[in-house]
Amino acid sequence: MNRLPGYLVMSQVCGHPIDPYEGTVPGDVAIAGVARLLGITRRNVREGISRPTNDTCPFLRFCPSCISAAYHSRIFQLERHVRCPIHGDALRDVCRRCGRRSAYKLDAQLLDAPSRCKHCRSCYSALGYAPPTGYRKLGQKARAAVTRAAIG
Repeated sequence: MNRLPGYLVMSQVCGHPIDPYEGTVPGDVAIAGVARLLGITRRNVREGISRPTNDTCPFLRFCPSCISAAYHSRIFQLERHVRCPIHGDALRDVCRRCGRRSAYKLDAQLLDAPSRCKHCRSCYSALGYAPPTGYRKLGQKARAAVTRAAIG
């Protein structure tokens, strides 16, 4: 009950006015503002948000096992990667319940129900239920797999 609704968060992450339910692509996020709000460096924000490239998928791609642990990597958005570097699972881009894709955008619906389909609200998790809300650090082996995938 103490958390901010997604539409209020969206009003703070972009340098210009946007419709919070239409959302914004990660490359349009105001790096300095987000860094200030989160109390982290601009570099960390910049590294966590990728600008689209020629092989960036416009739809959310995810590993069901990773999303079960409330984790998503920008590596998953690169079309050259077809499997999760941590689990080896095939990356998905459709909801298993409604079969629809979601645009890879930050919006109020995503923030209000992370790891869920914006169309039917079904959980993307391999476990079939919402991931835990607490922050869990990736283990060293998982971090190494993601880093290796990022640098090729």
